[in-house]
Amino acid sequence: MASLLLEQQEKLRRHVDEWRFRCRAAVAEIGPRSASTSVSSASVRLRVAPTDPGVGVGAASLLTAAAAAEDNVDVSKFVAVLSHSCLEISRLSDAASSNLYRQLLLFGHTAEGPNEALLEGEPQKTFAHSIPLLLEVYEIINGLVMILGNLLRQLDAICSVRDKNVRPLNSFKGLDLTTAFGSLGEGLMVFLLVDEILRHNGNTRSYLSLFSRMLDKVKSEVDVFSMSFEDVDFLDQVVHNLQKLFDIGFFQRLVQEDSPLCSSITLVRSNKKLLDTFYSFFSESSSEIIQRIGSLKELPIDRRTILHLLGLFLFFTTTTGEAPDKKSMNLLVEIFQLVPVVYVEGGKRIVLSDLIRFHCSPSLSLLPPIKEACEAFGIMKNSYLARLNEMHSRDIQAINDSLSCWSVSFQSAIHPSSQMLTEEWVRHLQKQILQGVVLADRIHMLVLSMLDLHMHLEVPLRREKAKSLCQMIVSLKAIGDLFHMKGSSLVRSLPHIINIIQSDIEQLIISLKTKLQNEIAKGSQAVKTGFLSSLIRGGTDTETRLIDSLSLVLMSLQLLEGGGSSQRQLTLSITMDILHSLGYLDIELVGVRKLISKFSILSNFWSLIDERTNCSFLYWRKEMLVTWLSMVYGDACKLSWLQNIIDAFADGMSLLTLGNVGTVTLQHYEEEIENALRKEVVAPLCRDIETDLRLHVHSTHLKGSVFVNPTKTGVRNLSWYLRMKPLRLPSKFVDIKLLVENHLNSAFYTYSVMSNYDNRMYAEMHQLGELKYGVELEDFHLTVDTADQDFDLKQSMENLDSFSEAYSYNIVKQMFIENDLGGQGRKNLRVLCVDHIAFSAAMCNLQRISAYIDSIFVFLNRMFVDLHALLQSNIEIDLLRDFKQSENTGVSGAHPATQGDMKFALGKLGLGDHALDLLEQVQAAVTRIGSVLGLMMVLTAGRTRYLNNMSRYVRKPKFDLRYTTSCKLLGWDDDIVEIGKVLDMGTRNNDPSDDRIQPFSILATNFSKKLQSNKLHEMKDFFQIVPSVIVHMMECRLLLKDKLLRREHEDKRYTHTYDGFLLGVAFVLKVLEQDNSFDELNWFASTKAKLEGEAKDRDDKKTDRNTSGASFVSLKLWRSSPPVRTEQQKGGVDKGTRYMQEIELIECLFRLARTVLR
Repeated sequence: MASLLLEQQEKLRRHVDEWRFRCRAAVAEIGPRSASTSVSSASVRLRVAPTDPGVGVGAASLLTAAAAAEDNVDVSKFVAVLSHSCLEISRLSDAASSNLYRQLLLFGHTAEGPNEALLEGEPQKTFAHSIPLLLEVYEIINGLVMILGNLLRQLDAICSVRDKNVRPLNSFKGLDLTTAFGSLGEGLMVFLLVDEILRHNGNTRSYLSLFSRMLDKVKSEVDVFSMSFEDVDFLDQVVHNLQKLFDIGFFQRLVQEDSPLCSSITLVRSNKKLLDTFYSFFSESSSEIIQRIGSLKELPIDRRTILHLLGLFLFFTTTTGEAPDKKSMNLLVEIFQLVPVVYVEGGKRIVLSDLIRFHCSPSLSLLPPIKEACEAFGIMKNSYLARLNEMHSRDIQAINDSLSCWSVSFQSAIHPSSQMLTEEWVRHLQKQILQGVVLADRIHMLVLSMLDLHMHLEVPLRREKAKSLCQMIVSLKAIGDLFHMKGSSLVRSLPHIINIIQSDIEQLIISLKTKLQNEIAKGSQAVKTGFLSSLIRGGTDTETRLIDSLSLVLMSLQLLEGGGSSQRQLTLSITMDILHSLGYLDIELVGVRKLISKFSILSNFWSLIDERTNCSFLYWRKEMLVTWLSMVYGDACKLSWLQNIIDAFADGMSLLTLGNVGTVTLQHYEEEIENALRKEVVAPLCRDIETDLRLHVHSTHLKGSVFVNPTKTGVRNLSWYLRMKPLRLPSKFVDIKLLVENHLNSAFYTYSVMSNYDNRMYAEMHQLGELKYGVELEDFHLTVDTADQDFDLKQSMENLDSFSEAYSYNIVKQMFIENDLGGQGRKNLRVLCVDHIAFSAAMCNLQRISAYIDSIFVFLNRMFVDLHALLQSNIEIDLLRDFKQSENTGVSGAHPATQGDMKFALGKLGLGDHALDLLEQVQAAVTRIGSVLGLMMVLTAGRTRYLNNMSRYVRKPKFDLRYTTSCKLLGWDDDIVEIGKVLDMGTRNNDPSDDRIQPFSILATNFSKKLQSNKLHEMKDFFQIVPSVIVHMMECRLLLKDKLLRREHEDKRYTHTYDGFLLGVAFVLKVLEQDNSFDELNWFASTKAKLEGEAKDRDDKKTDRNTSGASFVSLKLWRSSPPVRTEQQKGGVDKGTRYMQEIELIECLFRLARTVLR
């Protein structure tokens, strides 16, 4: 037996390995080259269960060898026929449990719920698509009717032995039909559950009625619908039969007068021994379940067995019409009190009182115990909920401790090699599997019952209780994950586990075999004398029971030598029941049945674990998702629960998929899970992280203004949430870190209207978020110096005169500062930064930006024309009309200002108003040129940024797209390759990307051509008037500062900086090629030297005065006082120093402007 199991295990392993490698190879060929996470990348989960190759031909194939060996055909036939009926009932019941119940439960279910108004014809369409499902129901029900009829006739034959020669019936000393009655109850339960589901889901009957009406119309107009009358008539008959079954009820159809089981029911009614045997079985089984239910000894199948017992009770009491005995009724009432509700697949609640009310005969429902129990059923459910809460409070800590110990022990177990595999290790693993199944069953029962009854009875669920239930849900998914993680090890260990449990059962049976063989040995001595030779067949009752018992023992041992399939287990149970009924041997039947129950759990633990850890019932309790997610987010220690909670609610997808509800409903449910996750976890996390960054930054800058009490608000490390792996949904992943990054990027980008201080705060928050939480944020879009972002680039470009007059250019910080037009003395001035203007330019396309630059060329051309017109007034003559050449001037015919003689300042030289107006006009024209040049620089930067942004979305070609390379790859002649080179050269020459990279060089070349054509010949001496304009600007600047200190204002505009004028001067000098001529003046150096000399002369005179009075200081110390300078002396010293500072500033800015233009 062990060798056969090991061989099957090795075949399974080879098949799985081959399939895995083939799948990997296929995925590697068709999949992407880069590794990417997807739902399909989940690990393959193994599921194993013992099977038998001869199951398909029934139970007789399992017993042929043993029956032939002992030549006891009568016993083998009896066991085979009875086993066949029980096995067929089990097969049909399993088919109904696996798919049928849940599909009927979800029949007609939609995402919007039962109140949704369907489109016309949609119910008929849904019913038409579900006809295969209803036909499957019909086939299962009819199959069960036939098998139940056979089983009832067999039970009647067993309990009423009319022929004394029927073996082994004539050898029965008592009747033990536990397994047979259990199978009969399992079959009857299918009828009850189908009726209950159809009663609660009204869509089936309503859709069937609408479809039937549609068929009537189709039958009357067959030709119009292009259908044959025979097909429509056949479909109509099927629908009519289904409608009749739904109206009567499947269980009522069994017990009514024209029932298909009428002949079997007649036999049951007349068989008093069968009824007594049933009530005896009912009392014994009910007593055992009542002792185990709710305790640690409760088995996973006990609550399902209650439905089996109730089905048997309803069937026998309804068919016989007799009142049950008092003991049976009291036990039934006690079961109602202990377990008033039972749950089946899909989380469907089955209320036991409803089964009694709708399926019990009127005479039975009027019996005082049954009537009182049904009337008090509401109180029973409330009492049951109270007991569940008490049980939960009492056992939750023990369950958590047991679960912790079990998970550590189970996870640390390592499957040893075949040479080191011991019986002790296998028994330890067997114990761990049983513990895991029992824990999962108990947790599943508590969670499902408490959640459903709290909602059903409308009893509020306290927050502590809800959090504990959430922990139990997480525990269920953790148990399932542990079993699947240990899947390969459990697959290898399952044959050994089955072998061990079979050996334990054999130890109890092998002693019976020895005893029987000894009895046979004694009988063989009598054969020699001829006394017992004729008793081997048809001898005394003792000898017959001896032979039959030995045959049954050999059958049991033969069954234990094969695999541990459910068919073998059921046949073994029937064999042991018959052996116990013979009564010849003293069998420890309780011990054997315990081992068989243990055998059943261990051989089918995969199915039990999948069923108990499947939380699809949460689909009907979707409101708990929001509650549990908010609880988990509030406690960072429970962060690891998130994935398990999502997996638990995602189990509802499997329920919906099995119910064939449609893609829309599936997508809607997944969106509900995702929206709840975003609302209860992602949104609060984004808000809290942003608040934390804000508090952190503001508490640093504003001491004492932000107070946080950790004892009240708590201290949470929000970075834990960002370290989580992406959460897995049924068809997608949710990356919390990515969502937080998107929120922060959006928040920092959206907060666009703010003061400079707030802007700096958000810039620091941006940096702090990257350092503290490790988020990868985009570059900070907001400009640090922006006070107002309401800037219209189009309007400014259309009115360059107004723009250049309204703003002063700052070449250092690359910004435009609003001029105080009208001398209003405003406190807040508008500031336009480079980033802001560049962003506005990036909103335009390249064609518009090029048009703007062309308009700047036109404007500068016009400014040069205006400046040329101003210089035609011979300003040199006007400036020198009233002056004489200084004696110490080294250059004859030169203006004193050009030689740094600052004492000949314009204000002192008595220049007329006409000359001053000309200087101001020249200054204004040159300043406009400089301001617009600064705007051109910004627009050029905007165009570059635009191209850079566009390049992010342009895929770089993986191949060389040049004509020359293509020609060589195609193998063309050299002549064609030469043509390709010409095309490549033409393509490069026609590329306009470099046309405007250097706009200043283009402009300089343009105006240099005009100068060469004598169009700007009047500007040939422009470099000589630059010093006069600079001196005039300095005078105005110092005068303005003095007035500001005296809080006086002029009603005229003034500029804040020299930058625009100096950039314009540098550009004009470059265009006119007068840079060297201006440098030869050496004006800045001579002016600074002159000012330094004057400052030194003042210091020398001051030193002489102090020396002459030093001899009298010691004689009049008490009368000494600090020297007081006159206003004239103080003004002279301050003005010289201020001139020096202004000259140094202008020189620095002028050098910077010339550097920019290179």
